[in-house]
Amino acid sequence: MKAISFEGSPWGVDDEPGRNRLRQRAQNLFGNNAGLIEGKTVLDLACNNGRMAYGAFQAGAASVTGVEIRDELIEKGRENMEKAGLTDRMKFIKSDIFEYMRSAEPGSFDVILCLGFLYHTVDQVEFFRECARLRPETVIIDTSVAKNYFWFGRRMFGKPPALFLVSYEDPSETRNTFDADGIVYWPSTSYLEEMFRRTGYVPRRIPYNGKTVDDWDAMDDYRRGIRASYVARLKA
Repeated sequence: MKAISFEGSPWGVDDEPGRNRLRQRAQNLFGNNAGLIEGKTVLDLACNNGRMAYGAFQAGAASVTGVEIRDELIEKGRENMEKAGLTDRMKFIKSDIFEYMRSAEPGSFDVILCLGFLYHTVDQVEFFRECARLRPETVIIDTSVAKNYFWFGRRMFGKPPALFLVSYEDPSETRNTFDADGIVYWPSTSYLEEMFRRTGYVPRRIPYNGKTVDDWDAMDDYRRGIRASYVARLKA
């Protein structure tokens, strides 16, 4: 385990709740899983301005390739990486993440990160298929999730069904989908776990509780279970 901090970094967040959320997420995703990241080549999909890649570097990542579609985020990310002295270890690529994944060679990366993206698309199946083709040792995801409210599925099949919640986002907003129609699917946790297993990975849900979160400010979605993170390891 390694302590992750954004204090004094170019990714400092103006408001205290935002700072806390960034720190708590990075600590649970990277700091508490540093043994899976240290010395590894990392692919960060929908990398935004590189803020989570910075957390991966603190956990010991050897290099990070960040894929992002929005020019303004890439520009800010490059500026921040230069300030942080990490330009030689961070490469930004402007691309749709699925186009990039299809172009990459199997074994190119040890770790794939997909953080805050899977609920901004309708192409979750393609994501898991490409992970299976690329075969990284580890896949780490973080996403908002649909709750399994359809209890008839539990009664009928003995477990929650793998479901999606169909939603809409304004694609003109930087934080939302880049797809012009704005249609997105929120996956259920049962869907995520089933897809990991079917594509050759063993998933472990990252716990967010009193032992792993020391301040719940701006973390209510994790506490309520409508945001979830997984570390998945390739089966031997």
